[in-house]
Amino acid sequence: MTNSVVPQPSRASIRASLEALQARIQRQDARSAAELALLHRDAAYFGLDLNDQLTAMRHALFALEFARVAGDRSLQAKAHVTLALVQAEAYDDLGAEQQFSLAEELALEAGDDRGMALIAVNRSHVLMQRREYARGVEPLRRLLRSPHAVGLQAPENAGMAVAFHINYTVCVAEALLQGRQDHLAYPELHEDFHRAVTRLQEVKADPTFVLGNPLDTLEILDALARHAQWRGESAEAISLADERVALAARTESPALQGAALFERGRLHARSEAWNLAIRDFEEAVLQFDAARQDLPAARARDALAGAYATIGRFREAFEVQREVTRGVEQLYRDVYQQRARLDDLQVQAREAEVRASAFAEAALRDSLTGAPNRARAMQVLGTVHQLAQGGTSSAVALMDLDHFKQVNDTFGHAAGDVVLQRVVEVLSGAIREVDCLARFGGEEFVLIFAGVTVREAEHACARLLERISSIDWSDVDARLHVTASFGVAAVNGVRGLKETLQAADEALYAAKAAGRARVRVAGEI
Repeated sequence: MTNSVVPQPSRASIRASLEALQARIQRQDARSAAELALLHRDAAYFGLDLNDQLTAMRHALFALEFARVAGDRSLQAKAHVTLALVQAEAYDDLGAEQQFSLAEELALEAGDDRGMALIAVNRSHVLMQRREYARGVEPLRRLLRSPHAVGLQAPENAGMAVAFHINYTVCVAEALLQGRQDHLAYPELHEDFHRAVTRLQEVKADPTFVLGNPLDTLEILDALARHAQWRGESAEAISLADERVALAARTESPALQGAALFERGRLHARSEAWNLAIRDFEEAVLQFDAARQDLPAARARDALAGAYATIGRFREAFEVQREVTRGVEQLYRDVYQQRARLDDLQVQAREAEVRASAFAEAALRDSLTGAPNRARAMQVLGTVHQLAQGGTSSAVALMDLDHFKQVNDTFGHAAGDVVLQRVVEVLSGAIREVDCLARFGGEEFVLIFAGVTVREAEHACARLLERISSIDWSDVDARLHVTASFGVAAVNGVRGLKETLQAADEALYAAKAAGRARVRVAGEI
């Protein structure tokens, strides 16, 4: 490795990137809901990098909303993973686990192997942050023993595969160092552990990877140092930790430097090299404070206090512990306030989701009659057409109210509106729940009969015609009488929807030409 500086994005550059993304979202540069979901997801990660959890949560929720609009289950799963990471950052571990579970359900439904791998790696990472190393092994082990392990094998997923091996190595090594063998009692453990370590050693030996992926290299060095410590190879562990500290210094990132110094200090402490451990813990505290990382700073101070106490420097240990207490109290207040703000944001998001659902439903209904509109009818037709291609026959009928223009001209448009509303009410009560009555426009309606033959649909239309003809209009005008004409066509899966509707329209025209108030079937005219 050279001694040149490894450039890392500063807070200012991350903020600029976030603002540029937000500007793109505002300009609606994205051409689809899926693209907007990805933009919001990227913005959420920038928010996390800035430790701005409110911004991260807001964008993560938008990412989920647009992923739902896009109807992409894999994208929804990734949005739930983003939400899980935001909630974990706010120490809402229960909420994070719920988001991971939702992501898993969606990825399974989508058959998304990469998504399943992403969930396992991030789930493990959150548990690692909580130092629950034995539990952190579980999602990785389950992935390895599942068909979804192929999600790690594609060349484009190489970075995620490296993250998998890092997490596996760290979790197993730390669990074993903590004497948690009973929680890792499965036969493949050491074989999988050896495979993960070997892969990390291969990656570390690749100079192109090291130069192109300094952040991953830092994590690889950390994982290999923990493995060496478990094997009792203290000198090798310290050598790897020294290499990590040197590389972290070249990044000019206080957070990365603090993490490298803290872990090297822990290695020195395990070897009872207390003066070296104290030096690293002291420097780690300064770096974490500079990075405004309160929890890692509290952990470093706690370790420093323990090191002071071990060698009899009790006054210094007491002073540092007091700082820890004050820092944790402030951290608790900050987390509590942040959680309250995040909870408010989630409530607003749920309310927005309910409103969005209502708007989506309203967009598929005719405002005058309340019946489904043309857009909804075409969705239903698409479904029955797919069923027909699989062998389930259905039928469609176009219905036109006879001489409706004369109704408006003679009795007024208000009366015409009543006619439309009442016909819809009567017919909606006369068809099956699985059928669909929709207003196509004006006085024209479409009836979709699922799972029936064209002959059964013809008989159903004849009954509906009788219902319409027998409606009492005396409250509107005693002279009013309404009838309808029907054109029926089979949805057979052979011809397209456009051709099917054309056939029904030709049958409707034949019914009108024959004198109206009757039913005609395509192919029999």
